Amino acid sequence: MATREENLKKINDELEQLSDEELENIAGGTTEEMDEDTKRFKELNIYVEPGGGVLGNDLWRASLENAFEKHGVQMISGFSAENKYFINGKQVSRDEAWKYIYSKLKK
Repeated sequence: MATREENLKKINDELEQLSDEELENIAGGTTEEMDEDTKRFKELNIYVEPGGGVLGNDLWRASLENAFEKHGVQMISGFSAENKYFINGKQVSRDEAWKYIYSKLKK
């Protein structure tokens, strides 16, 4: 049986063989991102429909996209890749999207 360190080395060796584009398709994960984004909105007292089940996830996704849109960020949720975030039509990172929302809410 391989040790934890041996397993981590194997994983890292495999990841090193992937391109940045391939890594982006496996990094993060939309459910994890959406869950964290939902928690951030909740901390700001902004309601986002909770997820759950297939139809619940569609409602959750739409509600989350709507919350972003109301704060000047277009969020396009992915199904097997990371979500995409846009400000004034320009794609930005998720961190940049949140910085933008926080800056708007401080005004």
